[in-house]
Formats: sequence, structure tokens, C-alpha cells
Amino acid sequence: MKDKNLMIGIIFCFAITVLFLLVIILEIKGSIEHDQKVAKMSVKIKKVEVEDNRDFSIFETLVGEDGREMVLVPEGVFTRGSDSGGFDEKPQQEIYLDAFYVDKYEVSVESYNKFRRAANYVEPSVPFFQGDHAMLSEPKNPVVGVSWLDAVNFCKWAGKRLLTEAEWEKAARGTHGLVYPWGNKVLDKRANLAGQADGYEFMAPVGSLPTGRSVYGVYDMSGNVSEWVNDWYDQFYYQTAPMMNPTGAENKKNRVFRGGSWDSRKVDIRTSKRYAATPGRKDAVVGFRCGRSKTVSE
Repeated sequence: MKDKNLMIGIIFCFAITVLFLLVIILEIKGSIEHDQKVAKMSVKIKKVEVEDNRDFSIFETLVGEDGREMVLVPEGVFTRGSDSGGFDEKPQQEIYLDAFYVDKYEVSVESYNKFRRAANYVEPSVPFFQGDHAMLSEPKNPVVGVSWLDAVNFCKWAGKRLLTEAEWEKAARGTHGLVYPWGNKVLDKRANLAGQADGYEFMAPVGSLPTGRSVYGVYDMSGNVSEWVNDWYDQFYYQTAPMMNPTGAENKKNRVFRGGSWDSRKVDIRTSKRYAATPGRKDAVVGFRCGRSKTVSE
């Protein structure tokens, strides 16, 4: 009898153990299925984040004398500067600008070479570049190794001019003071900046990241290459600048360039970030694009 009771007890304990293990296995399976479901939901959320359904056809365009497309930025007020940025970005305030056109793309090597051949102009010069120098001559890449005066001369040849700093900022961030051309946070595949997560270690062919366009449909206004603008740089300029059509300080040492580059951190491709350099600077991170007033030929 004792042996029979012992056997029943062993069988009962075994059954309890098996049942306990089955419960644990079911719990683990349920947890795994839950995690997989959450992961699938996250993928869907991320997919929604990177999609770009904006309609840029509402903005007027034209083709400049250099055969390159331009976009009209309407007249009106926009938010310039940032109270949370650098000292030279303050104060954040509303500025009025007349309507103007801006090149949809940065000036490429191909476009710059057309100018050089027509004007018998000097080649770009890059003192130092850590990548393959063949990239600097790739036709679809943005031209670099150009000084501020080189940029001015190209734009004059094309029947255009350099943008003012205020025009550049409005074209980049729209009327509501966006931190980046596409919104207020960094998203994947929106800008070519430091690192290779965006798919490019150095400069990328102009227009390679269409989801990073500004609200007006202008490409590469954050990252890829920084861009010369017309203004002299003054760190205190925003404090006393006119509220209508500001054109920058007078007779300073440095000229402004904007937008960050393929070598910049996330914080440095903000649309309000300001940079400055001597007009003769030439390197692998600075290029340009041109603009044009809507009502006056310049």
C-alpha cells in the first residue's frame, strides 16, 4: 500500500511539474508573440514617419538662364533665428521678405563646368579632402572648392545672384520656423550629414534625398554641402537688423555660409545655424546655390 501511495505521489508531482512547465512555455510563447507584434507595429510607425506626401506642385517654378530650375518663395513674413540656438541666432523674430526665386538644387560640378568653359574661369581648388578626389569632379555632385567670389561670379553669369542670408533661411525652413527643412526632428534619409547612416560618407549627388526637401520643394538645404550667401557676417546683426528685407551687415571680415554639410553633426544642420568664413575660403564642405528677385532683374 505504501509503495502504491508513493507511486501515486510521484505521478502527481510529475504531472504538476509538467503542467507548470507547460504554463511557463505558454507564457514565454505569448511574450514572444507580443514582442513580435510590437516590433511589427514599430516598423509600420517608422514607415509612416519617413513617407513624404507633401505636394510641391503648388509652388511656381521657372528655368533660369543657366538651364537650372528655380522655385518661387512667396512674399511674406517668416520666423528667423532661434532663441534656443547660438548667440548669433538670437533673437528669434518675424521678418518680412519680398518674393524671390531660389535654385531647386545646389550648383553641381556639371553646371559649374559649363560656366568655366564659357567664361574661361579657373578650376575649383580643394586643399584637403580625405576621400577619393575623383568625387570632386563627379558631374552630379555639388561643386566645392569655390570661394565666395567664385559663387558670385557664377550667379552673375547665370543672370542671378547669391541669396541673402534671410532669403536662404526662409527657403530652408518655411514660414513657421522649422528646425530642419522637413520638420522639427532629425529623421532617417533626410539629410547627408556626418557618418554613413544616410548612405553617403562624403558629398552626394544633388537631390539624392528627396524626403529632405524644404516646404517649398528645395533640395539639400541641410547637409550635403554648406552654401555661400551674400551677407557679411556679424554676430550681433539680428539684434539691430531691419524687419523688412534685411541684407546683412556692412564691410565686415567674413561672409556667411549656411546649411551644414556631409561633415556636420545633427545640431549643425539646423536651418537657423549660422557659419562664417573669409570670402576666399575654398574647401570640400562649402558650395552654393543662386537666387533671383521676382520683380527685378539682377
